[in-house]
Amino acid sequence: MGAADTTAVRGTARRIVRHVDVAEHRRAYQDALRARDAARARAAVDGALEAGVAVPDVYLGILQPALYAVGHEWAAGELDVAREHYATAVTLTVLGALGPRMRSAPKDGRLAVVSGSPEERHAVGVQMVADFLEGDGWEVLNLGASTPARDLARLVDAEQPDVVALSASTPAGLPGTAEAVAALRALRPCPLVVLGGQLWAGEARREAEALGADLVLDDPQELVAHLRERFPPLGPDAEDRG
Repeated sequence: MGAADTTAVRGTARRIVRHVDVAEHRRAYQDALRARDAARARAAVDGALEAGVAVPDVYLGILQPALYAVGHEWAAGELDVAREHYATAVTLTVLGALGPRMRSAPKDGRLAVVSGSPEERHAVGVQMVADFLEGDGWEVLNLGASTPARDLARLVDAEQPDVVALSASTPAGLPGTAEAVAALRALRPCPLVVLGGQLWAGEARREAEALGADLVLDDPQELVAHLRERFPPLGPDAEDRG
């Protein structure tokens, strides 16, 4: 085995160890949510950070899949609404503590509007996307959950952002999303319209594209990378674009 092969194997080993560590912390977080123990849930996140898990990996490797599991349990009738709301509320408090570690001050005039689609009552995904964008230097107007299409379009028309990211997690969000995308498409100038959330997994992604969305992305890191290509950050000496 050559040096390059050895390096590759070591890199793979590190990724495997890290995956196991994140999975262990994710299970601890999920167990704490099921036990309705907020202190234990926060301790699980603190333990992950102390073990060297990066904050973005806490978001996407622990918090997001834990809430996906909660959503699946609710959909299967294994979890009632009160417990689902509890898990969401605890996770929002965790995001409130982690957010400042993710964010940086807006620095180059890029502006994004992030919102839940009309009828979308979940705000965790919206907050995660906002934090990732702010971490890349975007100014973000975070509208939270369930913004009516007309009000969303009015704000976007006034602010003229580069991108509008809409989140929807259940089929109930489809009609409102269609209305919102249509309202955004009628604007001049029209922003880049991005759809995300569990609703668009699998075959439903085609429906999102049929609505007229420019992008359908599940991963906030992938969104940041794509937007960096579409709207490159300005250099430190460049003037703001607006």
